Amino acid sequence: MFKGFSLPDEAIEKLSGDDVKTIMILGASDSGKTTLVGELAKFFAPRKKTGILDVDPGQSHIGPPTTVAWAQVEDKFESWDRLKVRDFYFVGDVSPRGNLLPLTVGARLMWDKANKLVERIIVDTTGLVRGEIGKVLKLNLIDILRPEVIFALFKENELDHILAFFKNVKVPAIFKIPSPPEVKIKDFSERRTYRKLRFKSYFKEARDIEFFQQDVGLDKIFPSQSLDSSLVSLRDKNNQDIALGIIKRFDRVNRTVIIYSPITNPEKVGRVVVGRLKLTVEEIQISAVE
Repeated sequence: MFKGFSLPDEAIEKLSGDDVKTIMILGASDSGKTTLVGELAKFFAPRKKTGILDVDPGQSHIGPPTTVAWAQVEDKFESWDRLKVRDFYFVGDVSPRGNLLPLTVGARLMWDKANKLVERIIVDTTGLVRGEIGKVLKLNLIDILRPEVIFALFKENELDHILAFFKNVKVPAIFKIPSPPEVKIKDFSERRTYRKLRFKSYFKEARDIEFFQQDVGLDKIFPSQSLDSSLVSLRDKNNQDIALGIIKRFDRVNRTVIIYSPITNPEKVGRVVVGRLKLTVEEIQISAVE
């Protein structure tokens, strides 16, 4: 049970109770957060309807990079590849820095979706924990998602400036767990390659789709020349994210925009949300192994 992690009996007893809905995992990069999420999913799925909320837009395991997404674990957790995205929210970038508001908004919106369908929600978070920005992000995520249990994976004292605020509270119950020594350390190049592979997989069935600018909210807001190669989200008429895309070019004469996207029902698109990340079609079509 919980292979590689030393969970105290009190924590296991807490997880087995009926008063726990949301379990959040905190930790720096390469601390074992995603592995622990998988172990918790294995524990809960045979017992309760279980969902996983992925709030890491840079190293996402459920939705494509730049998104907050959630998936329901069907019967048992076998691997991340078997999870299907139920809903996602477009953050617009792979880094939480400069994007704290959309990241937090997306986390809450996706939690609301999951809350209607599952009995347990396991939250995987970003590795940004250091400094003021790490503290602000994690404190706000805790406030807006209201987890009953937090597992804090630590190597040294990198989480103390966050956990100090909860010394005298009963909820959330916080359990400090040593980060497993066997956790693989990934460098920047490995993280970038992982994102490229995720994007390549997501866009493998993509094609060029033409939209009238006025039909998707791109006719008056932005100067078109600055949007080429922008990663975007396509939203439906209910303002829900349904697919990502890449702006390829604008036709200033016909007032149209060409977007490269795997969406299968472009007639449902009612709005295009422009992100901060630039991504060319050529980048995701070449081999991700450099």
